[in-house]
Amino acid sequence: MRKILILVFALSPMFIFTQVPYQVGARANGLANSTLTLSDVWAVKNNIGAIGELDETEIGLGYQNKYFLKEFSNQSLVINYATKKGSFGFCFQQAGFSLYREITSSIGYGMKLESNFSAGLSLNYHRISFGEVYGTKNSISASAGLKYRLNKSVEFGVNVSNLNRAQITEIEDERFPTVFGLGMRYIFSEKAFWTFELEKDIVHSINLKSGLEIKAHEVLVLRIGVNSYPFQTAFGAGVKFKKWRLDLAANWHSSLGINPSAGLVYEF
Repeated sequence: MRKILILVFALSPMFIFTQVPYQVGARANGLANSTLTLSDVWAVKNNIGAIGELDETEIGLGYQNKYFLKEFSNQSLVINYATKKGSFGFCFQQAGFSLYREITSSIGYGMKLESNFSAGLSLNYHRISFGEVYGTKNSISASAGLKYRLNKSVEFGVNVSNLNRAQITEIEDERFPTVFGLGMRYIFSEKAFWTFELEKDIVHSINLKSGLEIKAHEVLVLRIGVNSYPFQTAFGAGVKFKKWRLDLAANWHSSLGINPSAGLVYEF
């Protein structure tokens, strides 16, 4: 298996540099990662501008096992510390195995600029290890996000990752993807909302993402989603018990299979 993975890495350089995902959290995965308008603890990574709306301190743990291959699994830890003047966020992600490992640590701050408008900025430290032969590469990038609430039913979110186009290696000037995202959320009621997003990086085609979340019960939430590039469908569920929230989700790729994920959040 490892020989196959090494061959994949050697032939697909852009593939290996996206093992740490743009979005984190099983809630996001259940909505096909259309998350720019969601103000939860996972917004520390998904849209730093959205954490300015958070009033409670939370901590979350996430796990995703891509295509049931442990070498492609990734883990995440997110923390949001809320204050009267905004929120501080921290995110740690790691993916890979002994021959290739990618680690990203992020720290950021988001605050309300107006009652219906918040913004945030984060700095991200990237560390990629290519085993004992090729060594390690370290880089720093910056991300920025905005969230705007038009009214009680409509919200917008904007996020840009890797503003400075951080470099991976000088060979062929390889860089981390710079990703632009624009999202909208329509809130039908307290029990249901719909999200729609456009996502584009410098290299790949535009990705359309959409998700639906329905509160089926006081403690149970159901989610479905779809994105266009690559085409994937998603579904998930969440359970809330007092200050704990457990989310489960799966993304299905027609050629590669299923990406199951899980997330656990505690609200202080």
